[in-house]
Amino acid sequence: MNNSTKVAIEDGEFYKKVLEAVPHIRGYVKHRIYTGETQGNIPRNMYKTDGIIDDGIIRLYEVCKDGKSSAHNLKLKLFGLISDYLDQLYKNEEFHKNTLSTSEIIKRELELLNEDFEMDLDTDLLMPDELDDISYHQNKTRKTSVLYTDAEKNIIEALYILDSRKELTNEKRVAFNKIYNWLPFETSNILDLLVFGKLTYDEIAEIKNINRVEVKNIISAVSKNLRKNLN
Repeated sequence: MNNSTKVAIEDGEFYKKVLEAVPHIRGYVKHRIYTGETQGNIPRNMYKTDGIIDDGIIRLYEVCKDGKSSAHNLKLKLFGLISDYLDQLYKNEEFHKNTLSTSEIIKRELELLNEDFEMDLDTDLLMPDELDDISYHQNKTRKTSVLYTDAEKNIIEALYILDSRKELTNEKRVAFNKIYNWLPFETSNILDLLVFGKLTYDEIAEIKNINRVEVKNIISAVSKNLRKNLN
């Protein structure tokens, strides 16, 4: 949180409560910006992690300055505000999704995730119908970017995909990144809230206004597909 944000928010108790959430939010925002830039969905160097967080904190203070909210509730509200902002950013820059509800989008994405697919020898995804089911929200020219090593490790450990003592081979790293880049928009966002935001299923469900079962099913489907191709 920069000095201008501190000046804008003179409530020390509010500042103290929010400060506890910033480290996890920073990891989540940094990762979403990185993947958006490397996949070509948002312009490089246009959006800064701390700037997005600071704007989110100021918006949060405007709606929660009565001081009645707990630190936990403030954390979830801040995650929600920032997640909504990033959703809108992706829509404005790339996705232009229609007016389907988040729940309906996740339902369609889960149907896709549950399709059987695996890598061929050239590490191409083998999918029924060539991914036509998600053409409503996913750009077919989307780039395949390579995650930084810590991000790969964090996802693998969070989903219990591989023995954490093992290193990814080059072939498996290519497969891992292809699958991650293929993930539909809401699915990758839910995964990132879990892995980089360090949120629970219940917290993600509250932020995204869906039920816990939908969150659990999404994470389970991602884990299943990654495990199938990496083991």
